[in-house]
Amino acid sequence: MTEPDFEAALRDQLAATVLNRTPGEAPYEAIRRQGLAARRRRTVAFSAALVGLIAVSGTALAVGRHGNDGPGTVAASAAGGAPAPAPASVSASPSAAAATTGATPAAEPQPPSSPAQLADGITFAQAATALGQCLEFDRQTQPPAPTTTPGAQTQTTRPPRPTHDLGALSDYRILMAMKQTGDDNAPGDGIVVVGISQGQHPDRIVCHQTDGKTSGVQSGGAGPRAGGPAGLVDPDVNAGKLYRQAMLDGHPWKLPYRWGSIGTFGPSVARVTVSYGRGPAVDAALDHGWFAATGTLDAPVTRAPHIKGYDSGGKLVYDSDDDKGYAKEL
Repeated sequence: MTEPDFEAALRDQLAATVLNRTPGEAPYEAIRRQGLAARRRRTVAFSAALVGLIAVSGTALAVGRHGNDGPGTVAASAAGGAPAPAPASVSASPSAAAATTGATPAAEPQPPSSPAQLADGITFAQAATALGQCLEFDRQTQPPAPTTTPGAQTQTTRPPRPTHDLGALSDYRILMAMKQTGDDNAPGDGIVVVGISQGQHPDRIVCHQTDGKTSGVQSGGAGPRAGGPAGLVDPDVNAGKLYRQAMLDGHPWKLPYRWGSIGTFGPSVARVTVSYGRGPAVDAALDHGWFAATGTLDAPVTRAPHIKGYDSGGKLVYDSDDDKGYAKEL
């Protein structure tokens, strides 16, 4: 067979083989498994990218919080999904920690010796709260500490206002609490609480609250007054805050008017009475060397309360009318 004849025969045989070849079925199951695997790989990759995006967004929110935002604040997703949990490194807020660990309640003052020292339905808790607010008010209104620049000369036209420390609420015992009637000098009704210090602070503070807010705090000691009899009865020099009503320009008194009287007494005194206006004499409560009395005026007065002290035998040993250091006129 010649070479051209051989090539022609080979081509005919190959053509016949191709024509007689039937293609097999497509590998459907293999293709389906490959497609599912590819889909799972895409889902995992997308989920990982989404988690990374949420983590980055959460970090940005945490860094961008303002100072008044609570550390436990959680931002919800824009799509309305469940809020992302707070980072594990963020500690709980002090209030939350106190709630879980059981915070110790704030210290309280000592109560008065008798319930009668809390007048007008004022409870001990209310008086303690008012006294604590007055102490905080005094701390917040203290003058700032003077600051000087090295080498600079300080020019002052008057001495700086002195600072003081009235101490903590637990340093005090409540001597008296009563309603307070407003006047032209201090309008608005409220309550007044007298606290006696047990620590190294001024012996007595008078706390005024008007409409639920602190409106004044007076502090002072219990030293003897000039002209007063030593060791007997010593009316508080600032007790006028409790029994004097300041009505200006001839305005009439606001009646009925709740009044109070406080002071100290010596060991030889067993009873103190106080009378004011037309009312009867009131037996003052005797509480750790202090006396406290209260009553109600139904008519204006021009003279201060009349105070008397008696010994254990009933003998009169003190009369404010004879006390040269006691201001008898209002």
